[in-house]
Amino acid sequence: MKSIRLTARKRGEASRKNVHKLRKQGEIPGVLYGHKKDPVHLAVPEHEFWTILHNATSEHLIIDLDVEGMEMDEYTTLVRDVQHHPVSGDLLHVDFQRISIDENIKVGVPVLLTGTSRGVKEFGGILDHGVREVMISTTAAKVPEYLEIDVTPLMIGETIHIWDLVKLYPDIVFLDQGHINLAHVSPPKKLEDVTEAVEGEEEAAEGAEGAEEDEAAAKEGGEEA
Repeated sequence: MKSIRLTARKRGEASRKNVHKLRKQGEIPGVLYGHKKDPVHLAVPEHEFWTILHNATSEHLIIDLDVEGMEMDEYTTLVRDVQHHPVSGDLLHVDFQRISIDENIKVGVPVLLTGTSRGVKEFGGILDHGVREVMISTTAAKVPEYLEIDVTPLMIGETIHIWDLVKLYPDIVFLDQGHINLAHVSPPKKLEDVTEAVEGEEEAAEGAEGAEEDEAAAKEGGEEA
């Protein structure tokens, strides 16, 4: 994952009044924690952080954080959580976790599908994107920006699962279950409709045949009586 730098500053008491003041200054509240040290309240420049998020494929970023007003002014951090306003989407708060570049961390990484599936290109199939983020464990230095999957060989009915990524990323431990679907090619919609119609007709025919057999059996029973 490419190196990203951000400068924030240490702030005082976390109160509603101070948060309102921060927002007027174009900043958002944040916190720095981890490595068994006391959490530090931060003021993070909103525009700069928005720009970083806009150019990233995931919010779980590794950031070299410069903190004004602290003895150790630079930290390698993982963006552990970003809170957004449920309606406007505005940034509300961000959590930074202290990490070391050579320590193992658990983080969500986005899945990027590349290429055009043969089943889609040649037979009109539909590519279904499965889960879009996968939980992994590896050293911070080896966290990829995304997990790239080439779907070109996929034919109709074929699927790529998490366990298919193991050989592609030997330095990564995948924490989600291996059978989880990442990409699948479904039959074209018209074919599905035809199949459903045929199955419906077969079921109706079987039902009618069963009714005729029941009726015949009932007649036989009446004649015997």
